[in-house]
Amino acid sequence: MDNFFTVIIILGALLLVASLKTTVKVCKKTSQRAWSVLLCAIIFFIIGYWWILYYFSNHDIAPVVMNMVAMLLLGGGGFVFLVIKLSLKSILKIEQATQYQKYQTEHDNLTTLPNRDKFFKSLSKQVEYPSPFSLFYIDLNNFKQINDAFGHQCGDQLLAAFANKLNKELCGIAKLYRIGGDEFAFLLHTDTDESMNYCVNIINSAVKSPFCTNEQMVKIQLSIGVSRFPDDSRLPDQLLKKADLALHEAKKTFQPLVNYSSAIGKRAEDFFDLSAKIKVALHKDEFELYLQPIMDSKDLQLHGLEALIRWPQDDGSFISPEKFITVAERTGLIFPLSKWVVQEAVNHIRKLKLFGFTGTIHVNLSTKDIESSEFYDFIISLLATDPTLSDSLIFEITEGAMMTNIPAARKMMQQLSMRGFKFSVDDFGTGFSSLSLLRELPINQIKIDQSFVKDMLTNSPDYAIVESTLFLASRLNCDVVAEGIETKEVEQALLSLNCDYLQGYLYSKPINIDEFINVYLSAEKVS
Repeated sequence: MDNFFTVIIILGALLLVASLKTTVKVCKKTSQRAWSVLLCAIIFFIIGYWWILYYFSNHDIAPVVMNMVAMLLLGGGGFVFLVIKLSLKSILKIEQATQYQKYQTEHDNLTTLPNRDKFFKSLSKQVEYPSPFSLFYIDLNNFKQINDAFGHQCGDQLLAAFANKLNKELCGIAKLYRIGGDEFAFLLHTDTDESMNYCVNIINSAVKSPFCTNEQMVKIQLSIGVSRFPDDSRLPDQLLKKADLALHEAKKTFQPLVNYSSAIGKRAEDFFDLSAKIKVALHKDEFELYLQPIMDSKDLQLHGLEALIRWPQDDGSFISPEKFITVAERTGLIFPLSKWVVQEAVNHIRKLKLFGFTGTIHVNLSTKDIESSEFYDFIISLLATDPTLSDSLIFEITEGAMMTNIPAARKMMQQLSMRGFKFSVDDFGTGFSSLSLLRELPINQIKIDQSFVKDMLTNSPDYAIVESTLFLASRLNCDVVAEGIETKEVEQALLSLNCDYLQGYLYSKPINIDEFINVYLSAEKVS
């Protein structure tokens, strides 16, 4: 038998044998039966190749025929080898692309940390085991202000730098996840106080030094909320929710870390319950607008009014505005609430004018109002209906509200000032940046907070603050309203200091419009 024939047949068989290993890999990566059938066929072909070699070795076959058969079998073996090899390569590429896509869906692009979905999968898996663990929920304080001050690029760099540093610090202890925005989380596989304190120290050390971003040195502070398995809950979504509630408690109370408690849960339930009641109250028109007179110091006659929202209850009590307005701001209900107040104030103005009222009504705006383009559009729509409205409304904004987002406050106030509206700074002196506000914002009036007015005659620092505010306002051509006046002695002191306008229980408590008309705008009063 020709040696060439033998070599070629053996090479073809070896190609098939080599294909077996690749075919087995393909079978492991795919569930399609065709590849299993092909594997069996290759084994059958290998046996066939050796049979042909045996047969041709023991029979007298023309060399030309033998060589042709050998080349065909070699080509067949080579073809099978190449097809399977290329198939495996394609499968591996698809698998790699799938894995990359999976990685992208489970990881954050900015920080490269596992994302919220990945965290929830890990959390769901962890609760299947009985071992206790703690869920840490971390938030960067005042991150929005950092974005506003230095730009979003700087903010992104800060997030990436913080995530990288904290992830390194936690290496071997816990895996850090980015939940979204400036929020991060990780699971600590123990709930002992010692381990918790150790972990907190690690977190604090990670933010001890300022971060250098875009040539800016930025110091960050954190708020941390913690929930524990199984004490707080055995359900993944509830554990995350309770850690989030603890986080909000930490931010609200200015604590670096808060552990979830039943008291926090009760407050959250009350919060959401009140939110639902606000929606119902808006729908049923349960709110009322009360009016408190503002007196002109020249003659102690009525000058204007402050509109104050009230929420009466069936038992005759009232829910504090401070309480439900805070809830409205956090739940997105502040716009419909502020819209109602402004619309009701406009309705009051129209009614009061029929009785000869020519003054202004002060309307309080919240932090969210001055940041909302929707609120601005609403005011402009009212102005289109009544162009004289800007002469009848004065917007009051607290220092704190303006300081929350000065660029937004400046934009809103400038736009409305161009439309003829005036602005009053409420609770002046209680913040930390009163003077800077007067310099940066279009303010027409200052309201001295009642905490300084009430005790100004018995507390010399309070008197000095009132006196200095009046002096400053006169130099800035701003009117001044002193609120919280309850005695004649305080009234006389303010008159001697040339305070422009006076407000307080000495003149009237807040009353409804019908009572106000009866007291101040009756026929006798008008005449």
